[in-house]
Amino acid sequence: MFLKSLLVAVATMICSNAGATTYGYVDLQKAMETVKDGAMAKAKLEKEFNDKKKMITTREEEIKKMTAEYQKRQLVMSNDKKAEEEQKIQKKMMEYRELVQQSEVQMQKRQMELTQPIIENLRTIIADIASNAKYDLVYEKNQSGIFFASNAKDITDDAIKGYDEKIKSTDSKKEKKGKK
Repeated sequence: MFLKSLLVAVATMICSNAGATTYGYVDLQKAMETVKDGAMAKAKLEKEFNDKKKMITTREEEIKKMTAEYQKRQLVMSNDKKAEEEQKIQKKMMEYRELVQQSEVQMQKRQMELTQPIIENLRTIIADIASNAKYDLVYEKNQSGIFFASNAKDITDDAIKGYDEKIKSTDSKKEKKGKK
């Protein structure tokens, strides 16, 4: 974070030495949530998350049930049977922890798979907007470490519009190829 802030500060100083500096910023989170592909990715992730959550909750309930049954019957069990039941419960608990851990990793990986292409398209569009509008510096609003820039212009809506236009033109080309 410190290194990122330092780089932005150095870039700002370099740009300011060259004359009038124009700044822009993008709220990448807002752009991701607003563009159609971002909303679809979010919906897919939420569905997959809820499916995994149901599976995890089911396993958790199984363990609770096993533990409750064990506690009811332990007074009449032999020591060997107690040890066997405790071992079964411990095994289920380890499997449960592994399932939770694997699910978290899978969801993070899935989020990257779904969002990375969108972010790359947005970066290209933002670079085009910055180049065309002659911005000296464009930063991400929520992660830049900059709390104030007096001449900064929010280009988030321009990025969203550019993304939607790019996707629309790509979809039109695909439809034309499909009709041939």
